[in-house]
Amino acid sequence: MSYTEDVSKLQAGNLFGTNGLNVIITGGGSGLGAYMARSLAVNGASKIFIIGRRKEALEKTKSSLPEQYNKVIIPLVCDVTSKSSLASLSKEITGTHSTSAIDVLICNSGISGPSVATVKPGSQQPLSSVAELSENMLKPDEQEITSTYHVNLTGIHLTVATFLPLLDAANKARPEPTSSTPFKPRPQIITTSSIGGLNRRPLGNLSYGPSKAGVIHLTKQLATTLVPYDIRANTIAPGLYLSEMTQNSMKSQGTLDTHNVEGTWGKDVIPATRSGDEEDMAGALLYLCSRAGGYVNGCVLVTDGGRLGVVPGSY
Repeated sequence: MSYTEDVSKLQAGNLFGTNGLNVIITGGGSGLGAYMARSLAVNGASKIFIIGRRKEALEKTKSSLPEQYNKVIIPLVCDVTSKSSLASLSKEITGTHSTSAIDVLICNSGISGPSVATVKPGSQQPLSSVAELSENMLKPDEQEITSTYHVNLTGIHLTVATFLPLLDAANKARPEPTSSTPFKPRPQIITTSSIGGLNRRPLGNLSYGPSKAGVIHLTKQLATTLVPYDIRANTIAPGLYLSEMTQNSMKSQGTLDTHNVEGTWGKDVIPATRSGDEEDMAGALLYLCSRAGGYVNGCVLVTDGGRLGVVPGSY
């Protein structure tokens, strides 16, 4: 058995710091993407490119931090489902912003898809008939259903393909690890999936969960595919967090103001009895991005307060 001679390496600031990292975060204008950008900025990241379709939302994320931190955040408008838009973004990052390598690519953009009632409102009781379920499933336009997969899966496929060369460049510039120099983890892709991809109870429709299950499997296949190139791939599967996707539901339930306070939900819904918040997401992300998570590859990191333990699931 051996021990680390320099015990400062075991200090939290050194284990979980993200000093000097160049990061891209899609969907960085709100919700989990904004949480991620903020947490990396205050922990030493060098450049954080937050990507989205809404310039105002991206600027809001940047302005939510004091200048000493937000100066590393660079908002850029892009549609992750468009090859041409992503190509222009890559040129802007490498040209205008003189960034030839990316250490972490976070594919976080996603949509919830069209609403499809599969149970009676406010319960888990079945609908009155198969005919009603069939009718509900046929209400959305075909394109509405397909767009869920287009954003949640195709968007990741295209984003990863576009920025693989910048991840490869980060790997080639990575110092040879030695006992006397700070260890820099291999570059990685982090995707945002969801416990909806593991929960067998549909979350509002029958397209969001399957698309997120696809994200999980795509990430696992990327982890295997990219082994020869020393690029890692991991996915975060959040449970209930406050975001643009969930705030209306929380508001209607009267849980918005106390969403992250223990006792807000019953243990049969979330064993932690609260939803996740910015600190929970920051902890998960910093673990994966820092030296602390340098040995992690192909992982599905569930952060859900135990919810998957009280629903039928496949995890």
